[in-house]
Amino acid sequence: MSQYHDRFPYEPEIHVDGHLYFPAPYSASPLPPTLYHGLIPIGLLALLSVMSTLALICFIAYRFATWRLHYRTFVGYNQYVVLVLNLLLADLQQSSGFLISWHWYKQNEILAPSSACFAQGWLIHSGDVASGLFVLGIAIHTFYTAVYGRRVGNKGFAACVIGLWAFAYMLTGTGVGMHGEKYFVRAGAWCWVSSAYENDRLAFHYIWIFLIEFGTIIIYFITFYQLRKKTNQLFRGELENSSARNAATIEAVNRVTKLMTLYPCVYILLTLPLSAGRMWSMAHHGRATSDAFACTAGALLTSCGWVDSLLYTLTRKRLLQDTMPANSGNSRRTHDDSNNWEATELGSKGITHTRTVTVEGGQVLDTPRNQPSDNDSSQRSRRQPSENGNWERPPSPNGSIDPILSGKGSGGKTKTEITVGLRDIMSESEEDDDIAALPAYKAQPTARRYNEKH
Repeated sequence: MSQYHDRFPYEPEIHVDGHLYFPAPYSASPLPPTLYHGLIPIGLLALLSVMSTLALICFIAYRFATWRLHYRTFVGYNQYVVLVLNLLLADLQQSSGFLISWHWYKQNEILAPSSACFAQGWLIHSGDVASGLFVLGIAIHTFYTAVYGRRVGNKGFAACVIGLWAFAYMLTGTGVGMHGEKYFVRAGAWCWVSSAYENDRLAFHYIWIFLIEFGTIIIYFITFYQLRKKTNQLFRGELENSSARNAATIEAVNRVTKLMTLYPCVYILLTLPLSAGRMWSMAHHGRATSDAFACTAGALLTSCGWVDSLLYTLTRKRLLQDTMPANSGNSRRTHDDSNNWEATELGSKGITHTRTVTVEGGQVLDTPRNQPSDNDSSQRSRRQPSENGNWERPPSPNGSIDPILSGKGSGGKTKTEITVGLRDIMSESEEDDDIAALPAYKAQPTARRYNEKH
C-alpha cells in the first residue's frame, strides 16, 4: 500500500518511444496546439535573456580584471555593482532553464521523468528564488546605506552573498531530496514542482516569493519616507553642520535609491502574474490555468534577464558616478572629461568618497581632495610596476590605501600619506573630528632607515 501511495498519482505510466513516463498532466505527448505555439515566444525571450545577461556579466568581469584602466579603486568593492552582478547570474540561471523550451518545441512533448525536465525544473526554481533573494538583498542594502548612512562590512557582505545562494539551493534541493525524480514534472508550459506536492510548492517557493515581493515594497516605502524626512530637515537647516557637501551627498543617495528601486519593481511586475496564477490554482483545488495564461506568464518571467540587463546598461553611468570616488590626479583618466563619471563633481561627493590626510612628524595634516598634493604623484607611481617588475597591490576593500613612506622632507622627518574611507552622509565638522581623533603616528626605525637610504 505504501509503495502504491509513493507512486500515486503517477500511475499508470505511458509509453513513449519505448520508455515509461508519468501520465497526463505530468507529461504531455503531443503538446496541445496553444501550448506548442506558445513555447516560441518563451524560447525567444529566454534566448534574449541568456545572451544579454551573459554579455553583461562578461563585461562586468572584464572591468573587474582591468579596473586600473578605468577606476581609481577596485570596482569589485562597490557593493551595488556586486549585488547587480549576482542578480544577473540568477537571471541567467533562470533564463537558461526556459531555454530548454526549444527542446520541448522540437520534440512536441514534455516528458517526465527525464534529464531535460529535471534540469529545467532545477534551473527555473533555484534561479527564480535566487533572483528574488537578491532583489530583497538590494532593498535591504539600500535601506541600510540610505537611512543609516553606513557601509556594510566587506566580510559580512560577502558572507551574505554566499548565504543567499546557499539558501536558494537549499530550498530547491530539499524538495528534490524528499521526492527524487517525482519532484519536477510538467507544470503548465515547462517542468517545475509537481502539483501533487502543493505544500512543498508553498513552503519552498511561494511563501518566499510573496515575502520578497511585499517585503521590498515595505522596505522601499520606509526608505523613501526617511530620505524625504532627512532632505526636508537638511534644507530647513534642522540638521547640525549642514553644508553643500552634505546636501550633495544626500542628493546622491536619493538618486542611487531611485535607481536601485527599479530592480524590485521589474521583479514584482514580471513574477507576480505567474505567482498569482499558481496561488489561484491552489485555491481551486489544483485546477490548472489555461495554456495561454501559462505561456504569457512564462514569457514575462523569463524576461527578467534582458530587462535587468537593459536597466543596468541605461543606469550604469549614473550609478557609478554616485557610488565611486573621484579619480583625482589619475593619469589614466579618459580624454573626454565631459563624459567621464570620475570628472563630475559628485564623483568626489558621492556616498563612497574618500579623504587624504598627511602624517608628518607626528602631526596630522588634512589634504583636501581638490588640491594637488604629493599623493597625486604617489598614486600615479603606485600604478606602475616596481623595480622588481611586480605591481603594487590595490587599495583595501574599505577604500583605504596603506601608508606610503616617502623620503621627502628635511631633518629626517617621516611623511606618511593615508587615504581613508569616510562614513556616508558625514558633515565636514564630523570629518574634521574623525581626523583629529587619529593617533599621532611616529616614524618607526624601519622608516628612518628607509629615509636615510633614499
